[in-house]
Amino acid sequence: MTLKIYNSLTNRKEEFKPIAAGEVKMYVCGVTVYDKCHIGHARGAFVFDVVRDYLTYKGYEVTYVKNITDVDDKIINKAGELVEEYKKKSVDKSLKEAVSEVTGRYINEFYQDMRSLGIKRAGVEPRATEHIGDMITMIRGLVDKGFAYAAGGDVYFSVRKYKEYGKLSNQTIEELKSEAGKKTEGKKRDPLDFALWKKVKEGEPSWKSPFSDGRPGWHMECSAMSIKYLGDNFDIHGGGRDLIFPHHENEIAQAECYTGKPFANVWMHNGLLTVEGQKMAKSLGNFVTISEIIKKYHPETLKLLFLLSHYASPVDFTFEKMDEANTARKKFCRLFEKIENALKDAGQAEEGAAAAGKAASKRSLDDCARGLEEANQGFIEAMDDDFNTPAALSRLFDIVNLTNKFIRDKKVAPKAKVTLLESAKFTLKEFGGIVGLFQKDEKSEAGEEMELLNKVMDIILDIRQKARQSKNFELSDSIRERLEDAGVGLEDEKGKTVWRQK
Repeated sequence: MTLKIYNSLTNRKEEFKPIAAGEVKMYVCGVTVYDKCHIGHARGAFVFDVVRDYLTYKGYEVTYVKNITDVDDKIINKAGELVEEYKKKSVDKSLKEAVSEVTGRYINEFYQDMRSLGIKRAGVEPRATEHIGDMITMIRGLVDKGFAYAAGGDVYFSVRKYKEYGKLSNQTIEELKSEAGKKTEGKKRDPLDFALWKKVKEGEPSWKSPFSDGRPGWHMECSAMSIKYLGDNFDIHGGGRDLIFPHHENEIAQAECYTGKPFANVWMHNGLLTVEGQKMAKSLGNFVTISEIIKKYHPETLKLLFLLSHYASPVDFTFEKMDEANTARKKFCRLFEKIENALKDAGQAEEGAAAAGKAASKRSLDDCARGLEEANQGFIEAMDDDFNTPAALSRLFDIVNLTNKFIRDKKVAPKAKVTLLESAKFTLKEFGGIVGLFQKDEKSEAGEEMELLNKVMDIILDIRQKARQSKNFELSDSIRERLEDAGVGLEDEKGKTVWRQK
């Protein structure tokens, strides 16, 4: 089967053909560390963690680079607020010291959030401040080639010099000119031009350069670092849909003018996240951080919510949807517990039962084996189709339903079920691992839930049994019917009642 990916650059789904056989080089825009990470950040990080893992499953050696922006206007503004807070406490702290404190704090919190979600680090996670020299070299090259110009200590990229500008965002120069207006900011020659280097303002962090003491523009860091670690031309560049313009458009322009080569062959963009239909913002009171959501839900519940939508589609977060995702997650937890119990039963089965198993319904065994194979194939086909996680996840639920049915099948003796149950468990673990699931100890959690459920059911069945003994059949029948509606079936056999989940 062939992997196909929707390429934002060409606006079509294409067969993925890496530059070098068996290797994939991928760069993804990471976080700007000026505040706590929210669930929108979690979605972007998770999407490309899944992409990396599936490419690895397909046999590729993946070089995954994801940057950390640790110098930026937002960081400096946050640091300025921190300086003011210190002043109120009669503490003298410089803006540069505050910048270091802000970035150090939020980098640590970012990594803590990613660990809590079970999202792995990229192979390389460079920080912008560690690559200022690389950016200065690239800026000098652009000036020397006539694509950029210095103006009063600043350096700007001349957009009109790059004839393909707008190819990612599907905008023409004239359309962009109309949006930008006629007014130029600072010392720019053209409203469309963007900063590659900014002259230092008083108190700000700065580095020496041939142009001035200052710092790089935001767009420059990603071009310089991706080229440094992945080369002039690499396979995949990813990020949020909000970065298409101007960030990714500007990355392409400056990189291709500097190297004279195509930049990234495939551009992938994940859809954005809203909260109850609104853009997430602190001013609206709907800013949901990763740390807050982890306190309320198992981390894989959030992942399931994300997986239920295609990576390129928007996701609207609500707590009702989280509750639904959590219910779905528990189905997997309960199944793993049932498999363990069934395997334990098989180990305790008598030889006579094993012999009976051999003579049991071959059709049930064949049906289950065929169903597992179809689900396996369906999962891979879904992921090959532009990482279609909703379809892939549905195949995992097919395995859950199939295995539950197989466990309940009394035609097949316990020992005859072992191979297929182990196969189902292995498949769920393997494919679930690719999409970031089942990394925690499901067994212990499921065990606690099943223990509680067993206790509750014992109470309910005891009440029903007493109702039957007192010939209160209206109550006993009502209990059966309500349990049926809740997905629990009752079987009265040999003087006792056995319950099972449908």
